[in-house]
Amino acid sequence: MRIIGIDPGTVTCGYGIVEIAKKRGGTPLYITAGDVKMNRKEGLPRRLQVLHTSLKALIEEYRPSSLCIEKIFYHKSIRSAMALGYTRGIVMLLAAEKDIPLFEYNPTELKMALTGYGRAEKRQVQEMVKRILSLNSSHGTFSEDSTDALALCICHINSTQF
Repeated sequence: MRIIGIDPGTVTCGYGIVEIAKKRGGTPLYITAGDVKMNRKEGLPRRLQVLHTSLKALIEEYRPSSLCIEKIFYHKSIRSAMALGYTRGIVMLLAAEKDIPLFEYNPTELKMALTGYGRAEKRQVQEMVKRILSLNSSHGTFSEDSTDALALCICHINSTQF
């Protein structure tokens, strides 16, 4: 089972791909992670096009069996919340186009699945992602967005195992 987690954003969109390897007793195996970066000076339609094209290429290359995104829980700016909704729509469209089951998790579920505490700090979640996936400096550095995407994958694994 290969899972892609996507942390949507209008300028930076994090992604992470994890696989459950039967040979390793169901242990999560890191495949890749990174960011789709969009030019903030470009209009939103162009950024959405870049996001669609980039994520579509990732999905075609890695062929995940599940796709996970974070639910929108709260945003101070209505304009930002709507733009974020558009990026989530792109992700949902890709899941539908590629016939990949889509799963959504709220931040509390995510933190609970990784740390056992629903109000954990971002730093604690990042540390757990590194521990669970045995990530070290040879894997490079991870942005907050790509770490959140990997955390979504781990949350999904934990949710489906129960």
